[in-house]
Amino acid sequence: MTAALRVGLLGYGWVNRTVWLPRIRRHPRLELAAVHDPEAAGVPAATSWTGFLDARPDVVVIGTPNHTHTELASAVLERGIPVVVEKPLCLSRAEFDTLAERARGVGLLVSRAAVRREDVRRLAGALPPGPLTVRASWLRAGGVPRPGSWFTGRATAGGGALLDLGWHLADVALGLLGRPRLLAVAAELRTPGGEHAGGHTPGHIRGRAAWRGDGAGTGPVDVEVDGTVRVEFEGGARLVLRAAWESEVATDRTRFVVEGGAERRVLTGTFGFSPNRVAEPALTAWGPDSYRRVTLPDPVGREYDAQVEAIADFASGALDWEAELAESAAVVDLLEAAYRASGRPPALPESTAV
Repeated sequence: MTAALRVGLLGYGWVNRTVWLPRIRRHPRLELAAVHDPEAAGVPAATSWTGFLDARPDVVVIGTPNHTHTELASAVLERGIPVVVEKPLCLSRAEFDTLAERARGVGLLVSRAAVRREDVRRLAGALPPGPLTVRASWLRAGGVPRPGSWFTGRATAGGGALLDLGWHLADVALGLLGRPRLLAVAAELRTPGGEHAGGHTPGHIRGRAAWRGDGAGTGPVDVEVDGTVRVEFEGGARLVLRAAWESEVATDRTRFVVEGGAERRVLTGTFGFSPNRVAEPALTAWGPDSYRRVTLPDPVGREYDAQVEAIADFASGALDWEAELAESAAVVDLLEAAYRASGRPPALPESTAV
């Protein structure tokens, strides 16, 4: 019998505690080695960096604040241990290049749950003829996650809704388009007080994020709560992407509209764990003389089961992580270009101690 692969968790916030830990424990090929976080409780916790490494993890999953990802991932990679990083992988192409160089011969994977969804795969297998125009959106009815925490601080999160929800949207949309070269990017961001890109005054907002398990509260929010990006690509493809933590919709909704030639495809559902979901997710196809609508199942969290399976394959050497990392590079480039176009590039960290 093959020994289970030992997974170390860096960070014990919502994503590692609620999403990854239970799935690691259930997976037949994985087992928990240790958690490194000063607030970890009820798990095999390593209070020091040395103690964490002494637990001999075969792979490390990083679920810490965004601004720490590059330095922590680099520190693990330098010890020859493959790394999985929660999105966003990093906050700039310069950081990406640093990580890609250090990952050579070791392994680096980004958590890409959205592209592993079955409904996304069905859409990708039924595209109209190109060049394509994609309109991608993930809109929440209301609820900024953890107001006043690192998640809503520009210096620690790097960005807001566009980086949080928009990473998933960009990953899926770029895959549908075949990841063509960027030609032009325009972006508009809205902060809680209604200020648009260029206004750097922090806002305050009351959060309604109980579905995340984070509770509600009031605190400073100096990242965007709503962001729209318009992209033109080489070859004529276009993308309009909108990600919003609070919006005009009554139900949390994720939608991809793909148009090409005289045909159109629309995928509508709800990504993630929100209980305020689209009642009947569906994939709809229009042609010049045809119409078809297929209702889709909505197994909440199934894409994260698929991601954990990918982590097991990655740790065992059975996943082409270099190909996946190249796909993630395109997401980094698009989002960095969007934030720069808005006038609010991510505030890059000076240093984060291990």
